[in-house]
Amino acid sequence: MAARVPLVLLPALLCDAGLYRAQFDALGDIADAQVIVATESSLARSAQVVLSQAPPRFALAGTSAGGNLALEVLATAPARVTGFWLTGSNAAVHGDVTGARRLSERARAGEYERVVDELAALCIHAAGPHGPAALATLRAMAVRAGLDVFLRQHEAVITRADRSAVFKTLTVPTLFLWGRHDRFSPPERAEAYAAGVPSARVVVVEDCGHLPTLEQPEAATAAIREWLIRVQRAGAGGTRVSAETPEAGAS
Repeated sequence: MAARVPLVLLPALLCDAGLYRAQFDALGDIADAQVIVATESSLARSAQVVLSQAPPRFALAGTSAGGNLALEVLATAPARVTGFWLTGSNAAVHGDVTGARRLSERARAGEYERVVDELAALCIHAAGPHGPAALATLRAMAVRAGLDVFLRQHEAVITRADRSAVFKTLTVPTLFLWGRHDRFSPPERAEAYAAGVPSARVVVVEDCGHLPTLEQPEAATAAIREWLIRVQRAGAGGTRVSAETPEAGAS
């Protein structure tokens, strides 16, 4: 039997392991997964937190803001990453810094719960089959995280660097897992990223918003299993992470 794939999961803003609960239950036979919630106010520092806690080599996944962090980790230590899965992220710089800072100020001024409700409503496709349950889970995670975590994680996302170039040298098995009704990052973005990655597969989940692992767990898990099998096979064949990038950040 092939060894389980070491898998590091980086959840979305204000999320924790609850974002991937269904996948933990369903993929334990193929993945040795850990969730790392980094709360530094810059992605560069959060990437160092991730690399300090991750195995020497690992498959890497990130959702939304966690995807921005995953891209930062990939840019910092590409040779440690054996597979890459991205969901609902924008690799470019933030498109509305003023508006994002205004959201942080509202939360700081006592409107945290209202801000959470607004973001949650945008994240979840309410008409989906698990819409109400997904919304409740998302709100519960945001309550556990709290205001201080929101402010730091949000600042890290607001000040992110453009990491679009990482796709040009990405050679490991790659999955772009997107919701059809993602209002933060449309599925066309996934198609554009995948065009530059020879090992990429794009899966667009129907009746789903920004968080496929939560909103459509069965479809998401099936796509992730297929990706993990590809990562497992590539590892057995001795595939390198990138032929063009030195082993930065290895421990």
